[in-house]
Amino acid sequence: MDVFYYWKDIASDLKVGRLGYFRSSRAKLAEFQAAMPDNIWVFKTPKGRKGELQLLAKLRWSDKPTGAIHLGSAETCIFYDPAHPDSMSFIDSGNDSAINACTSWVRKHFPSSLRGNMQGELGQLELRGTALFELNTFSAGFARVPFATMCCTGAK
Repeated sequence: MDVFYYWKDIASDLKVGRLGYFRSSRAKLAEFQAAMPDNIWVFKTPKGRKGELQLLAKLRWSDKPTGAIHLGSAETCIFYDPAHPDSMSFIDSGNDSAINACTSWVRKHFPSSLRGNMQGELGQLELRGTALFELNTFSAGFARVPFATMCCTGAK
């Protein structure tokens, strides 16, 4: 099992060094932890393309923080390891065909999340079976670089 995560503020988070964690509800975090995920697939809305999505990265899930966390003690987090060798950024996923493929895939597997603008838990989903297989298939052709190199130079 993997996790789908909509990262609305990736550019600002990377700029200020907010790495290694995402906010999540306790219920959603418990759901994910129970399924023992391997990876977190990160998506965002490309600038000027409302209603469409771009695949940004595949990050290695972590059960504990890998760095400093800048949240209140009452907030819960999903952790990932930005320096793990399996944590990769997709550097050519912003072209029209890649965005169209990604948006079609989300529309097919998670239509209510897309209609709901990926708000809250609609942007944090379990990936299994056919949906995960198809995501791996269409992302296989994207050029990749280690995520750690992207987080130091900023987001696309």
